[in-house]
Amino acid sequence: MTTRPRRFAGLALCASLALSAAAIVTSTGSASAAVPVRGTFTPVDPIRILDTRDGTGVAGERVGPVGVGRVVELDVTGVGGVPDTGAGAVVLNVTVTEAPANGYVTVFPCGDARPLASNVNVRRGVNVANQVTAKVGSDGRVCFFASSETHLVADLSGWYANDVATVPGFSYAPLTPARVVDTRDGTGLGSRPTGVMAAGEVLAVTIPGTGGVPATDVRAVTLSVTVDQAAGSGYISVYPCDQPRPVVSNLNFDPTNPTISNLATTRTSSTGQVCFFASAPTHLVVDTQGYFTTRPAVVFTGLSPVRVLDTRDGTGVVDSRPARLGRGSVVELEVGGVAGVPADAAAVLLNVTVTEASGRGYATAWPCGSPRPLASFLNFVRGVDQANLTPVRIGTGGRVCIYVHEGTQIVADVNGYYDLAEDADPAA
Repeated sequence: MTTRPRRFAGLALCASLALSAAAIVTSTGSASAAVPVRGTFTPVDPIRILDTRDGTGVAGERVGPVGVGRVVELDVTGVGGVPDTGAGAVVLNVTVTEAPANGYVTVFPCGDARPLASNVNVRRGVNVANQVTAKVGSDGRVCFFASSETHLVADLSGWYANDVATVPGFSYAPLTPARVVDTRDGTGLGSRPTGVMAAGEVLAVTIPGTGGVPATDVRAVTLSVTVDQAAGSGYISVYPCDQPRPVVSNLNFDPTNPTISNLATTRTSSTGQVCFFASAPTHLVVDTQGYFTTRPAVVFTGLSPVRVLDTRDGTGVVDSRPARLGRGSVVELEVGGVAGVPADAAAVLLNVTVTEASGRGYATAWPCGSPRPLASFLNFVRGVDQANLTPVRIGTGGRVCIYVHEGTQIVADVNGYYDLAEDADPAA
């Protein structure tokens, strides 16, 4: 690892957010000649690389919130298992906390112009988290813009390669979402009784062989994690069961929004298990979104975020007409051949935000032309802007479908796309 100065890295935490500690980086092989690895993923055991509350990762370890309209530059290379060179994108769980006013945070590659997009919606006095897959910018940095004052926390879970490396990462296989855990009805609980997770409980779940994930050759998984009927404020940590519980968080919840979701990408343990820790009583729901494997599948290319849908102004809507979605509506969004996504891309990574919702509801995304799955990726309540990242396979006509259970405006930003690896079987 180089000793060049870093703008942001590492950390520890308090209050209802989990704090970070040192973590062990998963070894994926021994040194060898460089091989093509573009778009392959290497997971790391979760580690905190940014916390403005204690100066972790901040230049000069300056402690303090990010001011209104300020940009923070975070060095993500040579940090937490990400190599100094060869990383095209990083997977971060970004949390905002202790904000005195509402606003948003945009994450983008440093060196690029700040895009018209958002990744996390800031709520006054509420901890809000969202997974972000961020393209790495100039000098190995990722930039964070805050529209309102807030503290920022970022936990690293892996990185995507952009060229060649001595050790190849893993290809991604997107899935139609499938439910694998639901403490409300006993799905995936085995001998554990149906019911709310207790404060401090750790639920170990074997993922391979369920929800469309194969039984073998699974190195990491992407999951949609939802809490429901939370009785108080708390958080969920997701991590491989063969490591000590890290001091990081993936999903924050509180009584004002007791049903909330976030994407989580994690390495599986040597026996295929993923652990879920609950800091406070809550129901837990988990849906598979995809998995990473040594078999050729699809590889990822990160993009500077681009807005492809906004029902408030007609962006991405047929005939460009502003069109608020009614209850039970489905919007068909063309993404193939749009905003830097190739026409033949296999899947797209979208950050979807709901705003001006009429009431409590949820959203589901899937490839158009396929049946709508029994799974949601985003839960929302009236009057609260809520965002979530979701990978979606591209369906008929280069489109993805988004269903909303309740009337709302909806916004979607493209963060990247997946296309077939060189040796992948298109029919697989």
